[in-house]
Amino acid sequence: MAPRCYPRTCGSARSGGIICFALSWLILLPCGARGQTCREPHYRWSEKIDTALAALPATPADIAGILTSWAPRSVARTDMCAPRAGREDSVFVLTGWVRRIQLHESDGDWHIELTAAASAPVTDCVIVEIPAERYGAVYRAARAALATLVDTTRLSARGEAAAPVQVRFTGAAFFDGYHQLPWPGAPHPVLHGRCNASLRALWELHPIYKVEPPRR
Repeated sequence: MAPRCYPRTCGSARSGGIICFALSWLILLPCGARGQTCREPHYRWSEKIDTALAALPATPADIAGILTSWAPRSVARTDMCAPRAGREDSVFVLTGWVRRIQLHESDGDWHIELTAAASAPVTDCVIVEIPAERYGAVYRAARAALATLVDTTRLSARGEAAAPVQVRFTGAAFFDGYHQLPWPGAPHPVLHGRCNASLRALWELHPIYKVEPPRR
């Protein structure tokens, strides 16, 4: 079976004609025709749900540092089965303000957008993701911990938190190259939630292994 590519549309006029053209080309071209054969049901799925790194010690990181100094990887949406490499083999601990939680993603992940400050623009964000509980008890515990800190029953229809909440997350670094545009030098990703300020914003903590209150 050919790997499934995420169905996307480019209905927003703000994305511009060129971006829509590029996305349309990527949607229509089958994954197998783009030069890689694998059986992942979603982009780099084995890496996104892997619990093997959960016992590693965590290195402190911060949102500003990620957005200014973590160099993007060269992987793109054609690299459906790319293994972890470099920074992705490490675990980091990050404290940020939860601005949005999307609980019903097509792959079952909880998609969480964080900013460095409660008053920061929501587009100055990074994403962390917690896989579905069926992939490991560690994810069940992480989801339960987040739900005690952020009232997920009061999210807006688009997932915005009623008020920003500061939370500490521990997880493996992951570069979500699926959202890179298909030509060299394109400065911004697309359709990566609201976190599209630069290619560095494609760095995530994914999967998340632990959720805690912030340390004072």
